[in-house]
Amino acid sequence: MPDTFADDFKAAVDGLHAADAHSDYLVISTGISRGLHRDLSTLVCKRPPKDAVTVFLTTDGGDPNGGYRVARCLRHHYKKVRLAVPSYCKSAGTLIAIAADELGIGDLGELGPLDIQVRKGSELQEQSSGLDIMQALQAVTSYTQDAFHRLLVGTRSLGLSTKICAEFAATVAAGVAAPLLAQIDPIRLGEMQRATRIAYEYGTRLDAYTKNLKPGALERLVGEYPAHGFVIDRKEAKELFHRVSNLTPQEAKLCDVLWHCVVNQGDFAPTFLDQTPDQTTNGTEDDGTHDQGNAEAPGQTDG
Repeated sequence: MPDTFADDFKAAVDGLHAADAHSDYLVISTGISRGLHRDLSTLVCKRPPKDAVTVFLTTDGGDPNGGYRVARCLRHHYKKVRLAVPSYCKSAGTLIAIAADELGIGDLGELGPLDIQVRKGSELQEQSSGLDIMQALQAVTSYTQDAFHRLLVGTRSLGLSTKICAEFAATVAAGVAAPLLAQIDPIRLGEMQRATRIAYEYGTRLDAYTKNLKPGALERLVGEYPAHGFVIDRKEAKELFHRVSNLTPQEAKLCDVLWHCVVNQGDFAPTFLDQTPDQTTNGTEDDGTHDQGNAEAPGQTDG
């Protein structure tokens, strides 16, 4: 009985290489980490050099330091980087997207804000958004200003002087804000501000490669989205990046075949998609010297 998956996978990989034989094709479906950078760096150094690479990336995010190193690794080895996003590419994955010359985002693909996750000091393995305290401060500030304004207008209607009304409104507003602000740990606030600054500085350095971000886009990615999981689909990505397109037919075919690997973040080592030679070429059997390890589909084993 023929192996339908193997045949479909080989056809999809052959289609990619037929469309552009001068490009490498790389699948990454895992969390972003320093370990991913080490694995990728070791792998790419062993390959014959090519000018371009298309990276199929599915990730929920992870370590921004690892994301920065992965992006720099790709830029070090390739003159052109295309990022194909079939599904989720969140947080630290968006850092890698910033370094790409162009983005191909599928119908189900989405990026996310550069919202760095910070470990909670009181709970093991629990993380909070780098924007949490900043948004809390904004909420307290807005609430306090609104309270001051309402009290000032209300007391003025009683015929009191502006000075007396302002002093009264300020005293009451301060009393409202004080217990709320007392719950914010200044050390924790510093951690959050540093996390946000890290995202901004990494984004600035990576955008210098291709200038694919539109003016003001980095500021939006770092601080203007309300939640870590906020969806940035292809349409909205075009408001942030200059060069965004749909997946090519060949990329879409590959994603269809490997959908079980790219629909959600997996735990697969970075895998290059190399063409597998036929068993016979001009009547001569393959001598087995060609390394087919990278030709396997991510997550597939022979056992």
